[in-house]
Amino acid sequence: MKETYRLERIRNLGVRLQELELVSLSPGKSYASAALNFLFADHQLERPSGLPLEHTLKTLGEAIVAKRKVRFTNLDADAVIDFFCRLYRVH
Repeated sequence: MKETYRLERIRNLGVRLQELELVSLSPGKSYASAALNFLFADHQLERPSGLPLEHTLKTLGEAIVAKRKVRFTNLDADAVIDFFCRLYRVH
């Protein structure tokens, strides 16, 4: 999956999280950034800065696997996005 498509899906996730009133968008923040901040906070992780999007998502994937929310041993960046889109019912 290309990075622009990943960002679009993360943005859609951010919109959904705002609809569910799980995040509130601060002025100057993007939906994608709000979604990533929420997901890292929800998994009690510090969001890494300065890393490519793929590595950031893999960090979330490691947390999902560690908490045994899936039966896989590792998740790639696209699988992490799919996991959260299914969890929060993003189309």
